[in-house]
Amino acid sequence: MPRKERIAEIESLRGVAFAAVVLQHSIAHYSLVPEAGLQDGVVLAILLMLSKFAVPLFIFITGMVLFYNTGDKLHYGRFMQKRLTDVIVPYIIWSLIYFTLAPRGWSGFGWGNIPDLGLKLLTGKTSSHFWYIIMLIQFYLLFPVFLRAIRYVYNRYEPKGRVIALLISGVVYLVLADQLRNIAKFMQGLNIPVLTDAFTTYADRNFVYFFFYFVLGAAAGLSVQHWNEWIHRLRWVYWSVFMVLGLRFIYMLMLEFQKPEGIQITFYTVSLIRPDMILFLIASIMVMYQLAGKLHNVRGLRLLAWMGGVSYGGYLMHMLVLRYSYIPDEQFYVAMGLNPVVRMIITWLLALALSCVLTWLISRASWSKWIVGTVPKSKSKSIK
Repeated sequence: MPRKERIAEIESLRGVAFAAVVLQHSIAHYSLVPEAGLQDGVVLAILLMLSKFAVPLFIFITGMVLFYNTGDKLHYGRFMQKRLTDVIVPYIIWSLIYFTLAPRGWSGFGWGNIPDLGLKLLTGKTSSHFWYIIMLIQFYLLFPVFLRAIRYVYNRYEPKGRVIALLISGVVYLVLADQLRNIAKFMQGLNIPVLTDAFTTYADRNFVYFFFYFVLGAAAGLSVQHWNEWIHRLRWVYWSVFMVLGLRFIYMLMLEFQKPEGIQITFYTVSLIRPDMILFLIASIMVMYQLAGKLHNVRGLRLLAWMGGVSYGGYLMHMLVLRYSYIPDEQFYVAMGLNPVVRMIITWLLALALSCVLTWLISRASWSKWIVGTVPKSKSKSIK
C-alpha cells in the first residue's frame, strides 16, 4: 500500500508530550528539595497541571496513528514483530540498564532472583517511568480487538451514531475510574492469579483505566477531517473545561501542601485515574491539538518534529539522564543561590536536550533500533 501522508499536528505533539514528561519528573524532584517554599509550590503546581496531559496525549497519538495507518487487513504477525524490535526489545535492554545501576543491582544476584527480575520486567518495576511502556504493550497486544470493534461501529453507523458510541465509551470510562477502589476490593475478594493483581497492585498500568484516550485517538485517526472540524467547533467548550478544572486542581494542591507540621509539596490530589482529572485531560488533549495546528513557525515545527522522532529512546533514558543532570544543581545552582523553580527549569531543559541528542546519536548506528527504536530519517508530506 502507498504510504499515507503524515498528520501535521502529530509531528509536533509527540515532541510536546515528551517535553512534558521530562518536565513532570523534574518537578517531582524539585518539589522535595528543602529550599522549596509555598511560592515555589504554587509555580510547580501550575507547571505540573500544564504538563499533566503528557501520557494521555501519547496514548491518543498511538491510537490515532495506528487507526490512520492500518489498511483493510491487519497483518498481526508483522505488526507485533515491528513492536517487538522497536518497542519491547529496547524496553528490556533499558530495564536491565536501570536494574544494573540500582543500589543493589547484580550484587548478590543469583538464580533464585531470576523470577523476581522477570516480574519486574513484566510489570515495569525496574524504573518508575516504565509503567507506561507496560500499559502501551497491552494496547499493541489487543489492537486486533480494538480494531475490529471500532471499525464495526465506524462502518455500521453514520457520523451521529459514531459520536454517540464515543460518548457512551467515555461515560463507561468515567464510571470505571470512579469505581477504581470498589473494583479493586471486588477483585481482591475473587483472588484470581494475575487478574486480581492487574486491578489492585498494578491498576496504575492496566490499559482498562486508560482505554478511552486510545479510543478517542482511533476516532480521530479514522476521520481526520471530522476530528479537525470538531476541534474547531468545540474550542470554547474544551478551553473552558481546561481552564476551570485546571484552576480547581491548582487550588486543591494548595490545600494539599498545608500539613499540620508545615508546608510540604506533594501532588497526590492530581492522580490520573479520577473522573474530574479525566475530563481535564481530555480537554488538555484537544487544547494541545488545536495549538499544534496553529503553530506555523518552520523552525519550531522542525524542532518539535525532531524531538518527537527521538521521543521513544528519549523516554527510555530520560530518568537516567535526569539523575546526572542533578549533579550541576548540587555543585553549582545551590551555591549560586538560584531559586528552586529556576533550578528545575535549567535541569529540565538540560535533561531534555541530552536525552534527545543522545538518542539521535545512537540512532546513527546500524544496531540503534535495538536500543532506541526506529528514529525517522526523513519526512513525508504532511496533511492538515
